[in-house]
Amino acid sequence: MLEGSSPVYKEVVWGSGKAAAATRDGRIPIYALAPGGPGEMGGFRIWDFKYHDGFSILLNGARPVISRRHCHPHFEIFYVRKGRGLLSRDCELIEVQPHSLLIIGPGDIHFWVETEHLEGTILTVAETFTSHFNFSLPFDELVSFLRPHGSRTIALNASEDAFVDSVFRVMDDQSGTTSFERTDIIKAFLLIVLGKIRGFYASPGSTATKRASSLLTRRFEKALLTEFPRLATVKEFAEFLGSSRSYLHRTVMRDLGTSPSDLIRERIVYEGKRMLLHTTRSPGQIAQDLGFTNGSYFASFFRRHTNLSPKAFRSQSAA
Repeated sequence: MLEGSSPVYKEVVWGSGKAAAATRDGRIPIYALAPGGPGEMGGFRIWDFKYHDGFSILLNGARPVISRRHCHPHFEIFYVRKGRGLLSRDCELIEVQPHSLLIIGPGDIHFWVETEHLEGTILTVAETFTSHFNFSLPFDELVSFLRPHGSRTIALNASEDAFVDSVFRVMDDQSGTTSFERTDIIKAFLLIVLGKIRGFYASPGSTATKRASSLLTRRFEKALLTEFPRLATVKEFAEFLGSSRSYLHRTVMRDLGTSPSDLIRERIVYEGKRMLLHTTRSPGQIAQDLGFTNGSYFASFFRRHTNLSPKAFRSQSAA
């Protein structure tokens, strides 16, 4: 649950798929930025944090606490100045080191497993910010290049760390002002941060894949994130996006080197894993949540793509 004197987050239902609707009973709570909270600026917020006991967040003198696994409909970019931590994100454990950036994407189920004097700054960007303030990168493009296959942490060398620290401090200072120029300044410095992240993903040796450039593919990736499993076939996604099935297939293949149907199957497997790891739902209930007609069909599908039954995957992950 959320505690504290500042209305930093509010619990919401995000998206229109069954997985989003399933959050209503508290299995995986979704917290969005609360309008009008400290430093909030139309879907953008930045604040310093200190995790000294594994859970507490110090925010402008308040102490809101999210002590259970949860997700957000926005991006969170952590700049870690000091300390260490172990973060559970979806199906992986991430070791967080000082002098690094950590990216949490929309819908990522996450919580801190442990922390050791972790300090830094959190920057949040919601879709309302990119649309209302005419940000040069639309939200669907952020989804494309901030959700790469590969690392979500970026280690910074000394000069990079000093540069990122100064950029975050400027944005933090500007968010607390009422100056006419603050929005333009924050947008400019946010672009600098995103450019640094994009540069890392494009650098030699990065495990990230090249991201899409076409609007249709970016919209498909966003819909796959927010509309699944209400939409679960290429035909349904194509109709939702105002495209033909064949054109969507050709465009996604050109941009990403894989087909929409393969990406949908990957999404089904990934969501199945997340629900097995982070909820107490039975495999049969998860099958219903993901649109399968029966549990046996889901178990067969899951085993075909993971070489494990749903029950075996859950038991192995809990060991």
